[in-house]
Amino acid sequence: MERTQSMPMPPPATLSAPCSPPSSPPPSVSKYVVGVCAMEKKTRSKPMREILRRLEKKRQFDVYVFDDETILNRPVELWPVCDALISFYSTGFPLQKAEQYVRRVRPVLVNELSMQHVLFDRRKVYALLTRHGIQVPRHAIANRDLPGGQQDELEEHDNYVVINGVRVNKPFVEKPADAEDHNVYIYYPTSAGGGSKRLFRKVGDRSSEFYPDVNRVRRDGSYIYEEFLNTQGTDVKVYTVGSSYGHAEARKSPVLDGRVVRDSAGKEVRYPVILNSIEKEMARKVCLAFHQTVCGFDLLRVRGSSYVCDVNGWSFVKNSKKYYDDCGLILHNYLVSALRSRYFRQRRANSLTSMGTQMCPQYATEPSTLAANGNGQDWREHNMTRPSSGSDASESSVTSTGSTGGFPADDESREELRCVIAVVRHGDRTPKQKLKTLVWEADLVQFYEKRLVDGKLDEVKVKAVADLQELLDLVRNLIKAYAPGVGSKEAVWEVEGGDSFEKLLQMKRVLERWKFAGINRKVQFKPHKHYAAAVSEGGAEGAEKPKILMILKWGGDLTERGKQQGEELGQSFRNRLYPIEVEEGGLLRLHSTFRHDLKIFTSDEGRVQMTAAAFAKGFLELEGDLTPILVSLVTTLGKDANKMLDHSGQADATEEMQRTKDKLKSLLQRDFSSMEEMKAAIAPLKTESILQAIDVIKNPKEALLRLQELVRKLKAEIAEHVQDKQADETTPLYMGETFSLMFERWDKIHRDFYSTKSETFDLSKIPDVHDCIKYDLLHNAHVGWKCGHELFTLAEALARCYVSQEYGMDIAEKQSIGNRVSQALCAKIRADIVTVMSASSNGEEDPSATKNVYVGGSGDVGEDGAVAGDAADQDVEHHGYRLDPSYAKELRIKSPGTQVRTRLYFTSESHLHTLLNVLRFQCPSWRARHQHGGEDDEYDISLEQEKFSNEILKRMGISVNDHMTQRKYVFRESKLISDSSRRALDRVAEINYLAHVVIRVFETPALQEDSEDRFRVEISFSPGVKDGLAQTSGGASGVEDTIYLTKNMTGVMFEDMLAACVSSVQSTAI
Repeated sequence: MERTQSMPMPPPATLSAPCSPPSSPPPSVSKYVVGVCAMEKKTRSKPMREILRRLEKKRQFDVYVFDDETILNRPVELWPVCDALISFYSTGFPLQKAEQYVRRVRPVLVNELSMQHVLFDRRKVYALLTRHGIQVPRHAIANRDLPGGQQDELEEHDNYVVINGVRVNKPFVEKPADAEDHNVYIYYPTSAGGGSKRLFRKVGDRSSEFYPDVNRVRRDGSYIYEEFLNTQGTDVKVYTVGSSYGHAEARKSPVLDGRVVRDSAGKEVRYPVILNSIEKEMARKVCLAFHQTVCGFDLLRVRGSSYVCDVNGWSFVKNSKKYYDDCGLILHNYLVSALRSRYFRQRRANSLTSMGTQMCPQYATEPSTLAANGNGQDWREHNMTRPSSGSDASESSVTSTGSTGGFPADDESREELRCVIAVVRHGDRTPKQKLKTLVWEADLVQFYEKRLVDGKLDEVKVKAVADLQELLDLVRNLIKAYAPGVGSKEAVWEVEGGDSFEKLLQMKRVLERWKFAGINRKVQFKPHKHYAAAVSEGGAEGAEKPKILMILKWGGDLTERGKQQGEELGQSFRNRLYPIEVEEGGLLRLHSTFRHDLKIFTSDEGRVQMTAAAFAKGFLELEGDLTPILVSLVTTLGKDANKMLDHSGQADATEEMQRTKDKLKSLLQRDFSSMEEMKAAIAPLKTESILQAIDVIKNPKEALLRLQELVRKLKAEIAEHVQDKQADETTPLYMGETFSLMFERWDKIHRDFYSTKSETFDLSKIPDVHDCIKYDLLHNAHVGWKCGHELFTLAEALARCYVSQEYGMDIAEKQSIGNRVSQALCAKIRADIVTVMSASSNGEEDPSATKNVYVGGSGDVGEDGAVAGDAADQDVEHHGYRLDPSYAKELRIKSPGTQVRTRLYFTSESHLHTLLNVLRFQCPSWRARHQHGGEDDEYDISLEQEKFSNEILKRMGISVNDHMTQRKYVFRESKLISDSSRRALDRVAEINYLAHVVIRVFETPALQEDSEDRFRVEISFSPGVKDGLAQTSGGASGVEDTIYLTKNMTGVMFEDMLAACVSSVQSTAI
């Protein structure tokens, strides 16, 4: 190559140089010419100007920027001749013309132009990524631009699509094959409420909109259909500059609420985050696969795995001095190295022996930063101070001062919040309704057996649309087959099919009532206790038939009031539980800067999931509909882990609860000689709220008869409205219910509550009576019930005696049932506590402790040892993104080392009762251990109990790797629940909607790591929302006052207590 002494160029007017004119070089040294060929909108942007200014500052380059007039209207023969070229496509850019120029001049390219054609088609992008071993989301492609007008087959169903035999379930993402089309749609399953989200290029402060009624996919072009990956509401953009450097920035995902968060300058808020070693290797591969030195791509991190979902080509960070410094230095070194290499290759090829001028400036040597290993194998960490060389000294990157915890050295008592754990009951709901029937008809038994996992006799839940439809068809056919004989001597259903033909008819009516959505109805199948024996007999003559209990549940949907209350509770949590002094801006600042590790878990109940979504909306100040928030932020636990938040299926706990219920049923239907005898029998622990309820009840048998009569009167009131054909319009009921449906609801309660055949009451219906009348007084008070408040008062008193004592009447029962039902949840809470405490001891809260990592071409992982954990962590507790602390000063973040872990568990009432019993009464072995030892004795944490607790989680698919480092503590009774807290709990009348237990962990960093007092645990409880029905018909608003169970329990003592309680139920089948 002949060095450029002068350049043939058009008149000056055709060139634009946004950076300052280059100074005159020494006479014997000429500069390399770097051309920038891109649309002016890009070349005049601040990031490009900042990078080019740094390139020119090196004094080795003349930078010439082509203007739009030259690019669009002048032939390439008149374009300036360059030694190196920065060129990339954007809207309106003539890519093929630029390629002609490259073929003519043959400059060194920063980004190869021919490969930029691949970026126009998302199908080609995914194919290239896959070919280079880079993970992409699971997907299928519907091609509608095949040769000859052929099209791929696409079958569309309510909750999935099938493309060429490949099934993709909702939620899924629909991307146009054309990468220039940014109209990406997300479709949600009916179980989450359905609808779709439309993503688009930002317009003002909007980047997406939700359409609740649009569920059908587009058919006007070629699309990629890929599974939606739950990234916990975070999108990450990675910017490479060469194969050894990557800058990652995270932002709030547009799929959440579509609101773009902007800073004071109007820029979208993004924060630098740290990539793990696998992601760095992916960045290297993307850079090399697409031959794009400067390249941006989108990354999704899901449960420990990372995926590339889009590659953008030339992209740069919008506003970061450190990135501009890094990018300018790396581009400088890349260009000098490439130009010098090409020069020497050509020199050898041409056997050149002398030059008229000095070809390579003496200061054009590469700093050691990028050649530390002699082979360029070094991945630059953002938290490293860049060594400078020669003229680079003035441009060294901002050095992170790090954070030692954010407390002054002389403030030894300062505490910092480290963890918030909350267990929350769902919000206000419509009345739950249930129908149970024992069946042995062969078709129903076969329906159950078909859905068993590995043939294991277990409970089966049916919620999917297709399964519910199959069951409905089956029930219809059975009714047709057996109906002719009903009421005659030929009636055979009770012999061949089940215990009640009427229940089969009612099941059909319920299944037909609404369009199947999976969120408002479910059917449970449980094998009868003699099922296995009956199956083994194989239908021998005279043998008992295999029987299953079929339970249809409907109603229980979260109300609009419940959604509003959930959102308000989220706002309250945000403002109350996270100290503002942690960082100016409180929780939202902490969360947006990726120093807040948030996970939200729910059971599979629809009302619980929607409560969690409403809470998240208020907690993180989101906008819009709940469905996208639910799918993006809330983790619904799988079948094995679901028992953590749903006690169904825990047979040993269920059997013990049933014994307690039977005892209660007997006590509440017998005569007592005195009020004192009755109180001693029904309230053995002398709980104040139950004693007050007994004063209202007076005589239990008479109270039950009175309750039955009040239900009958209320039913008669409703019947009058049913007769009025205009009542549904003149007196509209809440959430669209009609008076006919209301009558059916109360008629079922009236029939189920008292059996005329056996002349006995079914006390398990007391909670249903209480729920229904409370619902109607809160939401349908405008009807003007005549006997409503009298019914509510009596039902509430009976419910106080019955509901809380289902989970144990004495301490031993409360301990046993509590530890059985809450075993998995307590194990998870314990693991959360241990993770926080061990992270502090191991220094894991300081990301800057990691070393430089480079992943070689062989695919071997790097040096920091984190990859094994990343690769193995495929569960719900994956490690989220972490703020890159080296940008803290630039971003004005005071405490980059601060990390707060938040775990929110949304569940049903049963888990609040049982968890409170565990916190209040612990377990017999733990209590006995400390009673024998005495006050102020030192205790060791049991390694066996710790292992057992971890094993429970591992069997549910939740990996646990942390262990307590501090293993000794001093027991003090005063650190447990105080007497005043016990009395306050005894006064709680009901664990109402949105009742919650909150556990906060604080650290005093100034204390020694082995100090028991370094971590303090605070536990509080709120009974939930205020109903106020006893005082006013309209109800009250807000949440009941908080009861602090303890404020000074040490973390070590709390961990040991939980481990002991979890291990106390060794026989539980996990």
